[in-house]
Amino acid sequence: MDDDEEEIDEEQVEDYCAMLDRLGNFPEKVAINSLSMAAEDFANSPTSAHIIYNCIRSRLIDRTTPGISSPDRKLPLVYVLDSLLKNVRGVYINIIQDDAASWMSTVYDIFDKANNKENEKARLKKVWNTWKEFGVIKDEEKWRAIGECFIKAEEKAKAVADARAIPVAGIKRNADGTLQITPSLRKQMQLLLDEVQSTGVDELEKVSLERLADINPDLLQQLKEAAIEEQNQQHQQQLSTTNPSNTSPMFVSPPLSEWSKLNLNHLEKSHDLIASLQRHVRSANEMTVVKSQLDDTIHLYASVSASAQLLTDMLQTLKDGTSLGFLPGQNNTSSGGGIGSGSGGGGGGGGSRRRRKRYSLVKKENFTNEGIRQHNDAVIAQLYEVGLPFVCSADGKRFASQLELSQHLDSLFRKSQLEKQMAKTTEERGWYIVESVWMTLGRKDAVAPTDQQMLSDAGAGATALADASMTEANRTIPTTVIADESRDRCLLCGINFAMFFDQEDGEWKYKNCIEKSVEHDDGPTMDEKDELENVLVHVTCWEGLGSPECLTPDQIRHAH
Repeated sequence: MDDDEEEIDEEQVEDYCAMLDRLGNFPEKVAINSLSMAAEDFANSPTSAHIIYNCIRSRLIDRTTPGISSPDRKLPLVYVLDSLLKNVRGVYINIIQDDAASWMSTVYDIFDKANNKENEKARLKKVWNTWKEFGVIKDEEKWRAIGECFIKAEEKAKAVADARAIPVAGIKRNADGTLQITPSLRKQMQLLLDEVQSTGVDELEKVSLERLADINPDLLQQLKEAAIEEQNQQHQQQLSTTNPSNTSPMFVSPPLSEWSKLNLNHLEKSHDLIASLQRHVRSANEMTVVKSQLDDTIHLYASVSASAQLLTDMLQTLKDGTSLGFLPGQNNTSSGGGIGSGSGGGGGGGGSRRRRKRYSLVKKENFTNEGIRQHNDAVIAQLYEVGLPFVCSADGKRFASQLELSQHLDSLFRKSQLEKQMAKTTEERGWYIVESVWMTLGRKDAVAPTDQQMLSDAGAGATALADASMTEANRTIPTTVIADESRDRCLLCGINFAMFFDQEDGEWKYKNCIEKSVEHDDGPTMDEKDELENVLVHVTCWEGLGSPECLTPDQIRHAH
């Protein structure tokens, strides 16, 4: 080092590196100017300038160090080198232009492999172009060598554009690379392509028609021919339908072999769809929406919420219709009339009689030691939803018809009214006196209680018990529960809960919902906390079981 050169010490190097690290992901102009001014003190010292340049270069090409290797931190460092070339100049010009070809391609490759970095690549190319425009790098060959990565990218893009200009399978391309196909033909070709990719292909690896034209033009040609043939067949069928050649009855063609192999659980798919819609509605509270898009977003989530509610009501209607005997694909009319026909004249007698046909009769030969151990659906059905489908919500008793249930409820009401009248009009003497009076009878100064005193004490105790029972009877049951994504269906009927937004609590909640415990009796070795499991059920379903305090596995199985 010459005597007139200013030498940089280790402390200054550490301070400069710390300033580079503080620059972070944002190219702040003040910070870049501070870095340029700090490097300007060594603009005439090749040794010190090389040290500063290496501090910047090492961070620029780093791909492994956490934080420093982030693609977001590369462009601010490029702006620092650009400032050294244009503002500080000095020995930095020769140092940077002799080595820029190596790190420029590295930075471009980092941006190319990262996602959504097209803007960063465009800004990097703009920095390279300004070096020639402002005359910073006057040597044409060095300038082109530095931007070799941009030149190759342009040539590749031009080659792709030229290839797109050539028709593929007789189909021309638009300027944006899309295929020039009529909407009907595109729809038919896409259906055939989706059918080809339906099995054995991951959802993320499926290709579009434009991508298929690049990787397999022959397959695109086959799809086009098959789509045209399919369109011709559909057109002929439409002509034969609108202009029949004879008056013979039309028969529906049998399903294709591929469709006959499908085994879809539409009910389960509907449950998943409702849960997904409700999840999107709940997540809307956590999103930040631009004010200009607020109206459209509100209408969008209102439509999603309405769709979830509509599907839930449809499933509930289907569930109710199935429980009344209206099974899809069956003739649900009886010889005696509608639903109300049948023995007893109840509202569901006809449906109950029709459901019995699904179960076999009890056979006498099964009354053996082995036969009585077998699971008999007919006997179980007669004891529960088929033989006794109507459940009293007051005491849990089951009845065969709606009329019998109504008569039972009427008798319970008359009994309760009679008990209330008897409690008001009659006062009976207790069988024994209260304990406090009994304890005082042995003393000499004790006075025997009168009948009126004993009656008043007994009446006070009876009044307290009556108040307690009335409080228990009039206790309101909460019918809403905070929405839980992991428990979005009723454990008894399997239908999704209807969801609404509680303005007072600011929470999404389920309607007609209650949380109950399920007892699991798997042996004496289980812990007490493992014997109970909290589940969510419809209040109406729970009342249909007789409003038990805890549910049992048998009740859940029979409810299904």
